[in-house]
Amino acid sequence: MLLKDAIKEITGLRYMVDELNILTSAGRRTLLAQKMMTEEADIEEALDHLGRLSACYADGANEQLFSLLSTRMMQLHDIANTIRHLSNRNVLTDIELFEIKSFSLLAQDIMQMISPLGLTYLRIPDLTVVIDLLDPEQKRIPHFYIYDRYSIVLAELRRRISLMINNNADEVEIEDVRHQAQREEDKVRKHLSAKLVEHADDLMLALDTLAYLDILIARADQGLGMGLVRPEIGTGETEYKGLFLPQLKDSLAQQGKTFQPVDIRLSQAPTLIMGANMAGKSVLLRSVALAQALFQFGCFVPASRAKIVPVEKISLSIGDAEDTSRGLSSYAAEMLRVNDIIQAALYGTRQLVLVDELARTTNPQEGSAIVCSVLDFLAEHKVAALVTSHYAVDTPCRKLRVKGFCEQKDPNHQISIENINNFIDYSLEEAQDGEVPHEAIRIAEIIGIAPQLLSRIHQYIDKENPQTL
Repeated sequence: MLLKDAIKEITGLRYMVDELNILTSAGRRTLLAQKMMTEEADIEEALDHLGRLSACYADGANEQLFSLLSTRMMQLHDIANTIRHLSNRNVLTDIELFEIKSFSLLAQDIMQMISPLGLTYLRIPDLTVVIDLLDPEQKRIPHFYIYDRYSIVLAELRRRISLMINNNADEVEIEDVRHQAQREEDKVRKHLSAKLVEHADDLMLALDTLAYLDILIARADQGLGMGLVRPEIGTGETEYKGLFLPQLKDSLAQQGKTFQPVDIRLSQAPTLIMGANMAGKSVLLRSVALAQALFQFGCFVPASRAKIVPVEKISLSIGDAEDTSRGLSSYAAEMLRVNDIIQAALYGTRQLVLVDELARTTNPQEGSAIVCSVLDFLAEHKVAALVTSHYAVDTPCRKLRVKGFCEQKDPNHQISIENINNFIDYSLEEAQDGEVPHEAIRIAEIIGIAPQLLSRIHQYIDKENPQTL
């Protein structure tokens, strides 16, 4: 999966990408084309690259260097098309030759700037030969012209044109010499292009490296600003301490509120998470999905500590996501997504499964049977999964519940509809078999539901023991 596709599926990933301070179009192009890594060695290498640059970036002694580096990076143009044009052995135009010269000068400059950082994995080839070829006068300025030095014949033709103009020669004669000069210039362009094609691979490597450097600096800056952490690679269990969702955390901060991070551990087996509405179950799933994706794209993750097991696929069923183009109901669309999860498990795909309120749109009896069956299947195939539900689920799997509504959490304030979220504890605890949340009625009372309705609800509660709230 490419990053540009992943941001369409994983909530919060687009926010993280948009918040990156990418300075170059080459960096943005390279970022969106990045593939999700699935092998431990590849992920470890990417995290090591980011970790080493982040250490340099956080070092105050390098502040001026990175400031100057940012200024130079903003001057970088994406010349990938020009390099491809060159690689196909086309004759370059003056503009394309100018682009290559300017880029090569800039690449050499940046190579010298980052040399003291010791980031040896950033390979910017020596482009001195390219610069010398396009800068025969050795002025080292980002300007290109078919210089007289390239051709004695061209120099002589240009001298003749100048004399003829000064002597008011016949315009037809002058135009004839101009055409001769243009043909000679075309020969020079053809010669330069033929020489430059030998360095096309080095030019592309330099461009790719500078784009990668742009991405690494942006990620280092984001990691420092958002409080992200370098994750460890797990082998049996994924574990997060202080996991949070940056977009929601930032949104709450703007309202003067705080986000409560959570701790969670995922084994190679399904876990059922229970809790009333407003208890943060969906946010938890989105946080886990985002952290897994960031990890496998070589990024630091939103947590205070993280150990993550790589997977081949992040399988999501979160939100309604009705397939209106195919005329499917939310339930039918959900079942198709669940079937994709089952088929991937049967095929042996290593996946992280995250399902929110499975079968919530059907009746409690069938819904509970569906949840139990999916959990049984995932357990049998040793699939790491988080499944949330309101249903009473009678199947042997790990069960957690969100602690949820706690009227004693903030004893100094009266509960109201405006501050009710301050009284919800989003941390997780082990749940007992058959246990379901019983907070819906109390929340309804606090937000001011009509007493005529509440009294009827209590009558039914006293008469029955429903499976779901």
